[in-house]
Amino acid sequence: MPKAKDFPHEGPKRRVMVGAIGACVHNLGVENFADWMEDKGLGYVSVKLGPAVPIPEVVNKVREARPEVVGISMRLGDLHVDKLIGQFIELATQYGLHPRQSGIRYAFSGLRPAANLVRAMTGLPLEPDPFTPVEERHFDLDALAAAFKKKENFQGFFELVADDFISMEELEDFAQRRTHNKRVEQVEWSDYLVERIRQVREREDRPIIRAHIGIAAETIDPTVTAIEKLAEAHAFEIVSLAPDQPSQEMLAKFIRGEEDPDKYLRGQGGAPIRTLQDLARLKAATQRGNFPMTRIYTGTDELVALAHLWEEYLNICFPAVPIFFYNQLDGRGPISIRDSFIEHYQTIGWWAERGKPLEINDPHQWGLRYASDDMQVTDHVLCALIALKMGIKHYVMQMMFELPPQISALDDLAKMKAAYELAEPLTRRYDFHIIRQTRSGLPSFPPNLYQAKGHLAFGISTQLYMEPDILHVVSFPEAHHEAKAEDIIRSCELVKQVCWDFKKGHVPNIWADPVLKARKRELKRGRCTTSCMELCWVAIAAR
Repeated sequence: MPKAKDFPHEGPKRRVMVGAIGACVHNLGVENFADWMEDKGLGYVSVKLGPAVPIPEVVNKVREARPEVVGISMRLGDLHVDKLIGQFIELATQYGLHPRQSGIRYAFSGLRPAANLVRAMTGLPLEPDPFTPVEERHFDLDALAAAFKKKENFQGFFELVADDFISMEELEDFAQRRTHNKRVEQVEWSDYLVERIRQVREREDRPIIRAHIGIAAETIDPTVTAIEKLAEAHAFEIVSLAPDQPSQEMLAKFIRGEEDPDKYLRGQGGAPIRTLQDLARLKAATQRGNFPMTRIYTGTDELVALAHLWEEYLNICFPAVPIFFYNQLDGRGPISIRDSFIEHYQTIGWWAERGKPLEINDPHQWGLRYASDDMQVTDHVLCALIALKMGIKHYVMQMMFELPPQISALDDLAKMKAAYELAEPLTRRYDFHIIRQTRSGLPSFPPNLYQAKGHLAFGISTQLYMEPDILHVVSFPEAHHEAKAEDIIRSCELVKQVCWDFKKGHVPNIWADPVLKARKRELKRGRCTTSCMELCWVAIAAR
């Protein structure tokens, strides 16, 4: 026969009494908590006092019912919460309802400023609050904590203080009467692209995030400090270093002593990298937090010499090498167009020998110059074929959206889907893998920073239809000012939320839209695209 101990939740019900105190009428949250406790199957039954319950009434109800758990909430900020909580604890103690005498388990919930106020009053550690403006903080919490530390009946009164950041793990531990220990999980983050993509997919079910940082200054010190902040904040997985223009063209010459760095202005368009020690410091700055991987602009001259430096000092996660650009065509490099072809092919081959993933960034260079859609589609296919022919196994296909800025999301997706579908067959016939990387076009961002946030969110939600492996995030204020660490953190947090909302599913099936399908078909059959594809398949057959 089973014994009573085999049914620990049979018998008298365990009451969870909840209510919103003071003038607060926002009682749904605390009542949902009570219902959740009841639904756990642990023998709890909820007792709801309702909204705006005066403190004496709460205490009288606790005296009458003697519940096991009492939950009170205040959602009106932190103003006057000290008086309400002070009155509650004093009255509860007066009537023998203090947890040390009664065994009652008390919980408080409110917004983070109020929750931190209650934590300070009752001896619990404060939680970070980066979002409450300084002028809206009504209390010096450290001083308050020191003053209340002397009041023994306040210390340890609440077993749980919850705000909107609370995790389900903390709630489960409270319901099960388990001691909650915040565990900081130590993850051995990979410094290699393919593995890092897998790690983030498994842990957070989103693409990895890349963003630029390279602060225009006389030294690299501000950039080093910014990278440290970004790594500690777990902002992204790839820090994309932006050197200034002299670095991009002459770093190899600076290091060999052939050019005097002091002849050139520092910080023109990025961080003034001048020495091997600078590279080592920039990489060292990533060795904290979530250990973001590193990449850097390829350079505009002596690309193979620079590749040696990027590999040795940065373990660059993938380079981006052009075919047609960074020469006399666009004025970003000193060499002729024909000589640049040779140098760029040599650079791609050098990286292929080392098994690195590689991006050929010509399609977005053409996009920045508002080339026609069919030309961009054609160049995507051409670049994928070049990567394959040069021995690249993992090709990073960067798709820059919103160029020109007037393009619709539907036309953007038709263009990118056409390009991908034309390149994708290569992965079925060869040891060749496409890593999809999407980004917004910088010219599309408005200088109004409020509007820019909306533009970033909308753009990311569009790009997610392409199921990217990497989201190259353009920080929202870049049309207004150079992005600092705080700007990048805000941008990346916004992007992560868009990813998680998108993953909830049941988003519109945009691929079934007849207008999109017609535009995609038109691009795949365009004269420019068709001619290129014929040449591509001839080249593949001869491989």
